[in-house]
Amino acid sequence: MSVSSDSKRIIKAILIGILSACVITALLTCIVAFILKMTSGIPYGIIDYIMVAIEGLGVFIGAYIACMITKSKGLLIGASVGGIALIILLCCGMCISESSIGILTVIRSAVLIILGIAGGILAVNRKEKVRIK
Repeated sequence: MSVSSDSKRIIKAILIGILSACVITALLTCIVAFILKMTSGIPYGIIDYIMVAIEGLGVFIGAYIACMITKSKGLLIGASVGGIALIILLCCGMCISESSIGILTVIRSAVLIILGIAGGILAVNRKEKVRIK
């Protein structure tokens, strides 16, 4: 049983997209943590929602990158990047924190999958630049 070349390319693109999403999320988290350390007065409860936004941006960019590689199947690849990144983030969060799954987890799930799909669809439908020589 051999895996076709198209399947290998899709799997490779999804892995690159997930890696991109995780790296972007980690970098943005460090930047926001630094900003939060320097400032005061930000309510503690809003930090969770800031993290959802950061994770969503990371997944959006990761799905966009993955779909730029394949140039097809934006919905499927975007949802895959969003879903797998969600699983990775939830596993990391469960290992670090002792909190249970709640409404914020449902919000995070919806945001990551929807933004993954949006990034994938935008990447597939983007217009190539016209270059005049």
